[in-house]
Amino acid sequence: MENEAVPKVPGARAWLTGLLAGVAYGLGVRLFFGLDSEDSGFWVMTFSFVFLVPFGIGMLSVRPFARPTWVRRLVWPWAPATLSVAIAWMTGAEGAICVVIGLPVILVMASLGGLIGGFGLSRSTTGATAVLLLPLAGIPIEGLLLPPTARDRDVRSVIDVRATPERVWQEIESVRTIERHERRPALYTAIGFPPPLSATLTGEGVGAIRHARFGGGVLFIETITEWETNHVLAFAIDAQTDSIPPATLDPHVTIGGPFFDVLSGRYEIEPSAGGVRLVLTSRHRLATRYNFYSGIWTDAIMSSIQRNILRVVKARAETTT
Repeated sequence: MENEAVPKVPGARAWLTGLLAGVAYGLGVRLFFGLDSEDSGFWVMTFSFVFLVPFGIGMLSVRPFARPTWVRRLVWPWAPATLSVAIAWMTGAEGAICVVIGLPVILVMASLGGLIGGFGLSRSTTGATAVLLLPLAGIPIEGLLLPPTARDRDVRSVIDVRATPERVWQEIESVRTIERHERRPALYTAIGFPPPLSATLTGEGVGAIRHARFGGGVLFIETITEWETNHVLAFAIDAQTDSIPPATLDPHVTIGGPFFDVLSGRYEIEPSAGGVRLVLTSRHRLATRYNFYSGIWTDAIMSSIQRNILRVVKARAETTT
C-alpha cells in the first residue's frame, strides 16, 4: 500500500518540513476563503476555522517524523499554528482581538491534531487528505446546521466609593475627558480596543442624549431610558458604526456588526458603609457559532472596560474639588 507510507525525513529536515507544511496549509485555507467570500469575517468566525484547521496544521506538522515522540506530537504543532496566526496578523488579515480570542483554542486543537497525526492510520495519505479537506466541506455545511445564535449577555461591575451619592452622580451623568494618566493597564487596551475618553450629556431626564467617545473616533449615542437623580442612570446604546475608521477595530468584531454589539448600560448608586456602592451593568449581543467560548472573552473585555471607568469615577469622586 504505497499511499499508506509516510516517507522518513531525517533530522532537521523533518522539523522544517513539518513547519512549512503546517503554515502553508493554514495560510492557504485562510487565503482561499478570504478571497472567495465577500465577508471574510464569516470565514474567521466559523467553527471549522477555529477547530478543524488547527487540527489539520497539527497533523501535518508531525507527519515527517517516522516515530514522533509525545512531546513532538503535543508541543511542536504550536510552532506552525502560532506562525500562521502571526503572519495573518502582521499582514492585516486578522486583528489583535481575533488573535487573542482564537489562539488558546487553536493551540489546543493543533496539539490534538499532532497527537492523532502520530498514529499510523491517520498518517496515511488517504486519512490525511480526508482530514485536511474536512474544513472545506465543513464550512458550507455548518452554515446550514450550525447558524450563529444571537444571545444577550449582561456584565456587572461594582466598586465602593467614599463619597456622597450627589458627588458620584456628578461624575457619571457626564464624564469629562479621561486623561492618559488616569487609565490603568487593562485587557481591553492590550488587545487593541480603544479606551473610553468622555461622555457629554445634552438635556436631563428620560430622553436626554449622551455622546460617549472612545479612542480612534469611536462614538456611542446613548439615549437615557431611566433617570433617578443620585440613584439610577440607564441608557440605550447606538454605536455609530459608519463613523468608525476602518483601522480602529478588528473588522470581524466591529461593534454593531453581525457578531457583536453593545446594547445598553446602567449605573446604580447604592448606600454603603462609608459612602456608596456604584454598580455598572452593560448588556451586549453576541452571535457566533461558539458563544460558549467567545462569550468568556466578550464578558472579560466588557468587564475590563467597566472596571476602568469605575476606577476613574471613584478617584474623581473621592478627590475634594
